[in-house]
Amino acid sequence: MLLGLYGYSWGRGPLATSDSAYYLAAARSWAGAGQLLNPDGSPYTFWAPLYPVLLAVVGAAATPARAVGLLHALALLVGWAGWTWLGRQLLRPANPGRWVLPWVLALSTPWLVAAKFVWAETGFLALFALYAVALYRYLEQRQVSWLLLATVAGILLPLQRSSGLFLLAGAAAGLTVGYGWRVWRPQRGALLLHVAASACAGVAWQVAVIRSGLSIPLVPNQEAAWGLQALSDFGFVLVRWLTPLPTPTKLVPLAYLLAGGALAVALSRGAAATGRFGRVLLLTSVVYIGWHVLANVLSRGAAGIHDGERYAGVLFGPVCILLSGALQLRSSTPLRHRMLVLALLLWLAYPVTRVLHNAVRLHKQPPATLLVPQTTRTSQKD
Repeated sequence: MLLGLYGYSWGRGPLATSDSAYYLAAARSWAGAGQLLNPDGSPYTFWAPLYPVLLAVVGAAATPARAVGLLHALALLVGWAGWTWLGRQLLRPANPGRWVLPWVLALSTPWLVAAKFVWAETGFLALFALYAVALYRYLEQRQVSWLLLATVAGILLPLQRSSGLFLLAGAAAGLTVGYGWRVWRPQRGALLLHVAASACAGVAWQVAVIRSGLSIPLVPNQEAAWGLQALSDFGFVLVRWLTPLPTPTKLVPLAYLLAGGALAVALSRGAAATGRFGRVLLLTSVVYIGWHVLANVLSRGAAGIHDGERYAGVLFGPVCILLSGALQLRSSTPLRHRMLVLALLLWLAYPVTRVLHNAVRLHKQPPATLLVPQTTRTSQKD
């Protein structure tokens, strides 16, 4: 189902935005000269470096559309498999959300839309799924090999997208709150080393960008409404994953702050039902969104429902798991269980309709021109 929807929406090729040209230019310069350069030949610093390197590895310099399609298809499968497996570990067998979770993930509109574009988000969600699975396995089995895998995935996260640092900060907070000294005390050194090692590459890249003098200064965004508008945007996006909502023509009403708060309560109940690692997923999601809101306030991040859904897409897996966990608290009797099953079957009509609608729209879009001319700067004055 997932690959079928993706293949159909792919149509004649991927779509692109302005940042896609920078990804592809950096991929070509990496394949040709081992350097990450912008289309004008200046150093590639505005985005994290891993995505163009991966594009170069899979052949984007010669066949960009084919390379993007294969890379994103693989990333979608990894993300789907990782969150499906983790859901089976955290959700009880009698939970009706356990059997519907794989279908909900396969019908994910935010995943499908992001995979159609030459964006880093699809690989980002795959790395986050790998990170969550490996970290959970380590916490359950205490095998060093799983911690090493989690550390490798953690190192790559902020190199794929800079906001991977937000996920790592959230995971550290989740480990502290969700597990406390029960896990930190005997494994304190290993986990501290894991957190530090995971963040080091992303921090080093940010330091290099700052030292290059090409980074954007931190300037308070006067239109950010102290983060309230961005929070409302994220609230609208998350609630729209669950129920159809009309797209606002202007700003998202701040009333969606309340809707986001109600959803946060449901996610908290799901975290309580899915155990300690459920609390890790909850805290990771909260911290990730919180840092994105702060980035918007400091003019370092975009806002609006379209960018909000693009950035929040990496959380689709954990949010679905936590919401499924909340169903465990509502299926205590056979009658309630049957009613929940019926309600889920009826609700599935919404994600099916939404993803099919978007797949048809994406299929009809003419493909982007991916071979962007690249020039070489001969001096800083150019």
